[in-house]
Amino acid sequence: MHMLDYFRVPFPSRQGFSAYRFPGLAAHIPFFVVFSLSGLLLSGASPLLLVWMVAGLYLGRDAAVICHYAPVLLPVIWAAMFALFANAKHLELFGRSHPAAGLVLTLAALLVQIYVTWRSAAHSAR
Repeated sequence: MHMLDYFRVPFPSRQGFSAYRFPGLAAHIPFFVVFSLSGLLLSGASPLLLVWMVAGLYLGRDAAVICHYAPVLLPVIWAAMFALFANAKHLELFGRSHPAAGLVLTLAALLVQIYVTWRSAAHSAR
């Protein structure tokens, strides 16, 4: 499997015994919202936001599948979303006063996405 195959299907099938069937979108969408909003608050409407959105979309898919096997993670994702909403102003102020932190955290999100993509490709090649 090529590494770019990881990005082919952002929303897997929910048919049959798919692990994405439950909780699926109930975990995927809040995860995407947390990443996208965090990126917006930390780095503003810059090209760095694209990294956060892509990571939120694809890591959110992976988190939804993991939530199928560890359902306790679903309320954790929801709590993260509500905590982000409650503290959005503080995160935005932090991002404005520390622009390097936004860049470093964006790089961290990118590295996590690259690692997960690489591990997925390596696991599928076996």
